Amino acid sequence: MATITIASLLLGLALLVLLILFLIRPFFKPQAVVEADQGPQQALTAHKEALLEAIRGLDFDHETGKLPDQEYELQRAALMSQTAETLKALDELPAIPLDDDVYAQIDAAVSALRGRRTVTEGAQAYYCANCGHALDGSDRFCARCGQPIYQIQPST
Repeated sequence: MATITIASLLLGLALLVLLILFLIRPFFKPQAVVEADQGPQQALTAHKEALLEAIRGLDFDHETGKLPDQEYELQRAALMSQTAETLKALDELPAIPLDDDVYAQIDAAVSALRGRRTVTEGAQAYYCANCGHALDGSDRFCARCGQPIYQIQPST
């Protein structure tokens, strides 16, 4: 009878160890994995975010007294230099040109998300500069906030 109890305990202990290993597995995965199919802008942005997170961690360690001043200053200067180089590389990337169709799609998506209707007169949509409410071409004042029409800005 004692052998059944010991065997049951060992089996239960083995299952508990496996369960604990399964639960803590996500903590040991690398957090910032750059995929090979990412473009240079996404890769540099991910690298910049990782550097900024390292700086925040370094600052926290220094504030809590885990890191002496001299070592903190050296490590922070190195991280800041790497971050500046990454930001410079991001700035040097060529801008992606967007055509007018892309801007129209962006305006339509923003209007849909805001739950506002797009009112067009010709090729332009007009919105109140104060509250962003869509306006007709015949409006003299915004129906939502009362701003005069001369403050209306075209969206394109």
